Amino acid sequence: MREGEAVAAEPYEYKECGLEGIFLHNGYDIIEHEGERFVSVVDTESLHRSIGEFLVVQKKELAPNEVRFLRKTMDLTQSELGRWMGKDSQTVARWEKGQTDIPTVADRLLRAIFLLRTMAPEERENFLDILKDIEDMDDLTPRRVEMYLNRDGNWHDGLRRHATA
Repeated sequence: MREGEAVAAEPYEYKECGLEGIFLHNGYDIIEHEGERFVSVVDTESLHRSIGEFLVVQKKELAPNEVRFLRKTMDLTQSELGRWMGKDSQTVARWEKGQTDIPTVADRLLRAIFLLRTMAPEERENFLDILKDIEDMDDLTPRRVEMYLNRDGNWHDGLRRHATA
């Protein structure tokens, strides 16, 4: 958390990320300017990495908008992601639009690419463990994801809050 920042009484639903059910409990400011309301989020790059990590580590199946979120968080075009995965850009577009399901092997490759592109070098060795544990993930992943900003400035989901706070 930022110095002296409390958890908000009313969490902010962070719809700007393109996903539903992401709630921020702190790490944001609501700014009123000329009668309009704006929200400023602390370190959106780190927040998006944390949301992406939640998706690849906690969700058994990725929804189309989550595939798109992961690609955008990695700052890749559909063509670039397709090249990494041995697919064309149209295949990636169909996954993101929900026109075709992402095959299991491609889903796992997307998770690995995300983790490798966004994690610190010292953490990369753990990504194989995450991939092999996907089948054991709970089918009842919460629809609402609670996000917190720690005192050290790192974002995390509520499921890991007590372990890292």
